[in-house]
Amino acid sequence: MDNITHAAFGVGVFATYTAIAGAPEPGAVATAACVAAVVGAEWPDFDLLFQIFSGPVRYLYQHRQISHSIPLWFACSLIVAAIINFVVPVHFWLYAWLSFLGTLTHVGLDLLTAYGTKALWPISKRRFRGDILFVVEPVYLLLFIVGCVLIQLGTPYDATVYAIDGFALLFTLRRVGLRAWLTRRFTRWLSQQACFDGTTPPVWRVLPTIFALPHGYKYVVQQGQRFWFGSFSWKGDILPEAHAESANGNAVQHVLQYSRVGRAMSWFAPMLFVQVEDEGQWTVVHLSDASVRYVDTLPFSATVDLARTAEGNYVVVHEGIRAQPIYFTKLWQDTFRALGKRRSLHIPNPRGYRSKPRV
Repeated sequence: MDNITHAAFGVGVFATYTAIAGAPEPGAVATAACVAAVVGAEWPDFDLLFQIFSGPVRYLYQHRQISHSIPLWFACSLIVAAIINFVVPVHFWLYAWLSFLGTLTHVGLDLLTAYGTKALWPISKRRFRGDILFVVEPVYLLLFIVGCVLIQLGTPYDATVYAIDGFALLFTLRRVGLRAWLTRRFTRWLSQQACFDGTTPPVWRVLPTIFALPHGYKYVVQQGQRFWFGSFSWKGDILPEAHAESANGNAVQHVLQYSRVGRAMSWFAPMLFVQVEDEGQWTVVHLSDASVRYVDTLPFSATVDLARTAEGNYVVVHEGIRAQPIYFTKLWQDTFRALGKRRSLHIPNPRGYRSKPRV
């Protein structure tokens, strides 16, 4: 989930607390309590520092892992409270409690997205992916803005806060119900398809886009090296859009074993899709996460250029990664696209990756 939405939920935590218990005190303490809730809702994304200082590969290995884990829920909430209490003292446990609640909203929202998080580490090393919320949900931001405006206009504070909380909960439940309904229809359809042999059970996902409408969802199915992509109509009908086979072979295996971005994509992407092409003296290997698709484009991708040595072995020449879960230029087109149109899939190259040293 985006950081603006996380901050809005932090403010929501503080507003709900004050609606229930009353403001702790006017002035500095109330401000400090609000800051504690907002910082608590934001700090789990400190792993963004890995992208800034260590590059996208280290970032993928760290993203939504230790920073979202159970030990840090408590440790960082206490650290946030200690820092704020040093500035505005006496209310340490209030700050810690609000920071902890803000942290829970952050982890909970991320759990419901397609990328999920390893929230239960060290109890479980599994990455939990809800596939319920899109990585940006404008409805939450709209509710936040409406609530702020209404309070500024003088509407009753408690009633406004409870109403905004209720609408946010209803929207989340709509997302849950909509995906459950589409999943039920999809699994029924999938069981009737003769194209899936019985040797390997298919792996599938039903994924949201920015609009909470049946048309705003898509699916991907993987069986071995074969992939099927499609979407849903306004009525929830299943509409196939693409069928492709992921490349394999020596070049791909070399990339997955010896390229840093290849290893990172193989580790991070739950459904790895690969294309290979020859470009002059290079063999170019394109890797992508098949569960992130905008119309005909798989933007969460990496590209590796391979050359042959005199002995005939592969060597990595260039490599780059495009860690882009949101493709803004195709976001609107993706939701209001032509339903069921057959498509050829495209994996974009990371911008300027050949002009950079190996990451």
